Amino acid sequence: MFGAVAGYAIKKVMKIAALVVGLFVAGLAFLSYKGWIDVRWTAMEIAARATLANLTTQAIHTLNDTPSQFAMHSSSSGLPLAAGIGFVPGLMFGFKRA
Repeated sequence: MFGAVAGYAIKKVMKIAALVVGLFVAGLAFLSYKGWIDVRWTAMEIAARATLANLTTQAIHTLNDTPSQFAMHSSSSGLPLAAGIGFVPGLMFGFKRA
């Protein structure tokens, strides 16, 4: 149940964020076309690439450290597997819905 709700919420937040970013870029393109502002598209592309690379690096680092964190706490050895069995399918179901 929690997985389905989390998946649904994450998908909705991602859609809203994509809409906001898309409208922002479209607004910048329109203002640039009208000549009201001068947009340095190359600098924006470099900043966006750096941000995505940083997020990717952080995600990989987090995924690599997660198993070692669970291994250090042997008292909860059955929890990640049990939580994963119920949470992950619910998360996938939440992503597919809506």
